[in-house]
Amino acid sequence: MGSCFAKPWLTECANKNRNKDKYLSTAMAESGQASCISRSEDITIPTQREFHQIEASTYWLPKDDEEQMRLTGQHFALKEIFGGNVLQSVTEILDLKQGLSILDVGCGSGVWVMDMINDYPDCNYDGCDMVNIVAQKPTPKQFTFRIANVLEGLPYPDNTFDLVHLRLLVLALRYDEWPSVIKELLRVTKPGGLIQIMEPDYRVTEHDDVFCKVVSASKGQNPRIGIELERLLREAGNTNIIETKSASVDTTTGSSAAKKIAWSWMEGVKGTMKLAAPALGLKDEKDQQKFLKEFKHCMETKCGCLHMEAVVAQKL
Repeated sequence: MGSCFAKPWLTECANKNRNKDKYLSTAMAESGQASCISRSEDITIPTQREFHQIEASTYWLPKDDEEQMRLTGQHFALKEIFGGNVLQSVTEILDLKQGLSILDVGCGSGVWVMDMINDYPDCNYDGCDMVNIVAQKPTPKQFTFRIANVLEGLPYPDNTFDLVHLRLLVLALRYDEWPSVIKELLRVTKPGGLIQIMEPDYRVTEHDDVFCKVVSASKGQNPRIGIELERLLREAGNTNIIETKSASVDTTTGSSAAKKIAWSWMEGVKGTMKLAAPALGLKDEKDQQKFLKEFKHCMETKCGCLHMEAVVAQKL
């Protein structure tokens, strides 16, 4: 069961893009080395993963190389299902070929920025994250990284950026922290500039539903924050909702996007299993193996639909 799709797909993408952007090609090639969904009866559960040590943060995914590979693969899956790195309205309102200022909040491995640089090399890019991952590798001259936690305030002046991007902080922010985060995004956005936020409505499978709901609830997070984005942006004030877009992937179809998403979420659940097991009532490795096998089977055969929501708002 399962298919070893990650390395061939990402290697092919890297080959196509190698001459266009060496940084992006490197990221794609590295993520292609990630583990595929196991074909063996037993699923290997990592015993040692590196997590951040920031006490004020509720983020519960790892920060090691394996996680960066997973995030890179996930990036290209999301790009595929949304048809690009930004929604259509962004390219209609902003002339991204004219050297605009762009910020990626919670940039992680930096793959979204690197991919944007590949498409729009004349823009100036900033990225921030609470852990120093992207700055450990060679980066393009258009990109500047800073360590920052959006909850403590972004290290940029008011009205700095033409486009501010944030995505996949669903497992990093408590539900009551979202309003202040959105206000901080608005603060650093220029009048007339845009904010794009992309988050999931976590209903992947019955097992992942339990996984996300139980663990997220224990940390005060909302696994369905995606469907709240438009309301949160409206309530922040001084905004105009320009575009909303929903996208779903059924992992049982075996399509290209389905395989990428299935691999990404299998790796994500495996990577956090030791941390999440107590909240899930999984007492030992036997229980964890059973959970993972049922999760894998469910994604491949029964009910594996990932729902994503994206919103673009303009600062007035």
